[in-house]
Amino acid sequence: MPLAYHIDTTQRIVTITGDYAESGEWRTLLGAVARDRRFGRGFSSIRDLRASANPVDAAAVVGIMTVVREFWAKLGVRRAAIVTRPGIDSPAMVAHALAEDAQLPVRAFSSYDDAMTWLRDESADR
Repeated sequence: MPLAYHIDTTQRIVTITGDYAESGEWRTLLGAVARDRRFGRGFSSIRDLRASANPVDAAAVVGIMTVVREFWAKLGVRRAAIVTRPGIDSPAMVAHALAEDAQLPVRAFSSYDDAMTWLRDESADR
């Protein structure tokens, strides 16, 4: 299933679904988000991987995170959460580590509710 997104303008959150994807598909998706008039600076995003199959390797995650870094300032993203199924998700953990190294507020979660709580938490921005 290809990457897709939904924008919740009330919560100011972009939900990204679909299977694991390579950097080119991410570039296309983030370009579409940037052009979407419903999207605004300061929105957060949640990558929901709970229904995804065929994880990518570490090299692909590095490529994806390069694209994410390219679009981060352009989009004005506040925070991003990655939600996986319970257990260890190596690509999500690699993405989390790369984001931390780049000082991007991206975290991996195995609970959708915990991820949403973190995205909505305004206190950490003060």
